[in-house]
Amino acid sequence: MEWLRKRLQDPEILVRLNAFFLSYFGWIAFGVLYGLIGRWSVDVTGAFLKLPLTSESFVLGLTGFVRSVKPLYLLFVAVYYIGFTGSIALAVFYLLIYLADTETSDRLLAGYLISYAAAGLTYLVFHIYAPHVVYNLQGFSSENTLFTRQEFVFPSLHNAIVTVNLMALWRHRHRLGARILIGISVLIPFATVLLGHHWIYDVLAGICLGVLAYRLGEGLGMAIPSTLYRWETSYLRKVTLFNFFLALVVLLMGLDPARLKEVIDGLMA
Repeated sequence: MEWLRKRLQDPEILVRLNAFFLSYFGWIAFGVLYGLIGRWSVDVTGAFLKLPLTSESFVLGLTGFVRSVKPLYLLFVAVYYIGFTGSIALAVFYLLIYLADTETSDRLLAGYLISYAAAGLTYLVFHIYAPHVVYNLQGFSSENTLFTRQEFVFPSLHNAIVTVNLMALWRHRHRLGARILIGISVLIPFATVLLGHHWIYDVLAGICLGVLAYRLGEGLGMAIPSTLYRWETSYLRKVTLFNFFLALVVLLMGLDPARLKEVIDGLMA
């Protein structure tokens, strides 16, 4: 495809694409290091469970209803597992690669970075466990993976990133592609609650964080060092290819068989 070839020969596109790769790798690295640096984080789950809409009966009622309606359950599972990594990849591809909208892409990146920083700092101070961990919901794994730490619940970074995506995509809402991505993104907050991955308060906090991060990123366009523009395009393409394959390796390392088991259990129940 000629348009794609041209995009991947544009230094402005390539530099920004690698910035997205590095920001994502940075968050994954934080998750890995959290096992060491997060040891002083305070578990406030007990106090959190005193809030309304956190009871076992409420959570089991929601998740049980969704599991009982197979088409709805499968829809939410599919939407959820597009989720964090998938929603980032789709938004970056659409805005930066497909539309070559560097202005909106810069705000998207700034929103991601602010969201990562704010959520990470919160998790270092205190943490809350997800409903499926607290109430031992069937079909879930309570083990940490490369992509998921059970302490990363409030605020929901998943929903913060989705909110940043929504605000960036809204600028192109008249386009079919943007409408499809907006539709998927709108469903994700519901999926995180109705599948037992997050509390309602996590989602609300994540949405507020996403809105704030995108607004703060409005005037923080990515300042690309002029020296990067002097790099050979072929070199930038090699760096991009390396980061792409590194992302694939990270994805394969982080695959969690328990997630597939959850879907199978839901279908067989």
